[in-house]
Amino acid sequence: MATKIKDFMLGVNYWDSKSGTDMWKSFDPEVIDDDLRRLSESGVNCIRCFPNWRDFQPVVKLLEWAGNFREYRFPDDKPAPDSSYVDPVMLERFGYFCETAEKYNIRLIVSIVTGWMSGRLFLPPAIVNKNPITDPEALMFTRKFVRRFVGFVKKYPAVYAWDLGNECNCMGQVSSFHQAYTWAAMVADAIRAEDSTRMIMSGMHGLEAAENKSWRIIDQGEITDMMTTHPYSSPTIGSDSDPMNLPRTTYFPTAQTCYYSSIGGKPAMIQEQGGFSEMLGNLDMARDFARCSMISGFANGSQGYLWWCAFEHLHLSQPPYTWSMVERELGIFNSAKEPKPIARAIKAFSEMLDSLPFDVLPDRKIDAVCITPSNSQWPGASIAFVLAKQAGFDITFRHFTQSIPEAPIYIIPSIEGWAPLYREVYDFVLDRVENHGAALYISTDSGLLTTFEQVTGLRSLGMRKSGVRNTGHFKLDGETVSLDYICNKELLSEAIDAEVLAKNDAGNVVYARHSYGKGYVYLLGFGLETYLYNRNLTFSTGNMPPYYKIYAEFAKEALEARIVRAGDTIIGVTEHPTDDGNAIIITVNYGDKPLNPQLKVKEGYKLTSVYGSAETIEGCNGAIFFAERI
Repeated sequence: MATKIKDFMLGVNYWDSKSGTDMWKSFDPEVIDDDLRRLSESGVNCIRCFPNWRDFQPVVKLLEWAGNFREYRFPDDKPAPDSSYVDPVMLERFGYFCETAEKYNIRLIVSIVTGWMSGRLFLPPAIVNKNPITDPEALMFTRKFVRRFVGFVKKYPAVYAWDLGNECNCMGQVSSFHQAYTWAAMVADAIRAEDSTRMIMSGMHGLEAAENKSWRIIDQGEITDMMTTHPYSSPTIGSDSDPMNLPRTTYFPTAQTCYYSSIGGKPAMIQEQGGFSEMLGNLDMARDFARCSMISGFANGSQGYLWWCAFEHLHLSQPPYTWSMVERELGIFNSAKEPKPIARAIKAFSEMLDSLPFDVLPDRKIDAVCITPSNSQWPGASIAFVLAKQAGFDITFRHFTQSIPEAPIYIIPSIEGWAPLYREVYDFVLDRVENHGAALYISTDSGLLTTFEQVTGLRSLGMRKSGVRNTGHFKLDGETVSLDYICNKELLSEAIDAEVLAKNDAGNVVYARHSYGKGYVYLLGFGLETYLYNRNLTFSTGNMPPYYKIYAEFAKEALEARIVRAGDTIIGVTEHPTDDGNAIIITVNYGDKPLNPQLKVKEGYKLTSVYGSAETIEGCNGAIFFAERI
């Protein structure tokens, strides 16, 4: 979606510098004022904040004879002021916080149900042994809290958006997506009952596209107004195999944000990102990681970027800070409140946004739809995103159970098994090829297709279990390229009327193109995307094999239509068409070293720099241009 520059949310996740998760019960207005002043001076225009559920709804259950329930009260047997059991003192403290944020022109994303934080549960005492997602008593108190809290806080102008909570899918286990859906819908409905004027964000962690998973992207897209990603350099999304400021790790935060937005059908933002530990990357590397995600996310439709978090908490002695080594030194300011390199990067990005000579960044041009099959969602989708970027074009995503939009290119990555796609999807994309001239690319590792010969122009000679390394010799763009691969089950085939683009050492067809009606079908005989996903250090080495050329082959027409292309594959280019027939171009260096992007401008256009240079783009940074017709 288009991005209004003034609405781009840039900042941090916030617990105060003195008390961390205990900030509400150890409330210090002077600390909060100083914290927010420093953040504002560092270019922060938005912070995500957390009313600790334990402190805001301190309801205690009193029992009588034989452990039977008698009544609810506040701690120390004090009567509650009303049936919501929300502490009015905490509400007033949060109100002061909102007024301080407004004083410093900081917008607030309020993560309402903060029952999970940094590896610890913070629940009201009455439900401390309950499942907060499914237990009826917990659900009752959740609804009471949300309505009372939102009803009080909604009057403060600094509140920009509501968040369901902080990674609430970590609060308790569910047995089905029905339970997850019901919880999220209940919270969202309670928010809207009190305030229907502000957007609701998801705030979730590690959502999935598969139809049989519990916490699903499609459900959050239906229930909330904005999808959120929390893409650290971590195994959650497979971005822990390379250093945080090198390709693969630098691509994945943007890829996941596009993935959530596309499948969820709602805008998305990078809501959390951090460095975890200086052992995973020094402070300059963390700055690079953030800087690349800021400019790349902005270029690819992310509506904001928030670092985790504002201040270091090395001095704190309460859990969760005593439990984990990765929860103590995550701030953009150190313990002395001195800015780290990441703080200066946020300031620089804020100044860049303020300097842009346009108010709206149009949506990027999309060339292809990646349809994730039943067997592989994120692994295939993430690598498809990277290979498309390296080839020079952009993709969007759909799950195979969803309605598929019209497009000039379809990518179905790494299919496996007997049922990779529904018939409706398969028939739709074949119709787009046959009758509308689209290109269809399918990579397969044991995946089965109906009308195989008719569609691919190949005849099967059977399949055999493999698991050994092969080498394919590809004839691509006038040169021969040899690329290694491994597949679990090798398709043996011969060409009938397909054009063979690659064979392996045994002479078996690896890559073929077949004319199908007005378009072409490309079949790759191994699961390229899942192979690269499971292979470490594939993208970060300086001599990475050019797997992207497989994608460039089926995207030739789309690439020729591009206004600007980069000569270096580490440079990603997004093209944002404007109403006057021109375009805004954003180039991103996904590597850690300065690079000459070697920009190739389509005949009839000229580039004018808006930010940065066309000669050199520093590592993990970008440049912005106007592309105008001559």
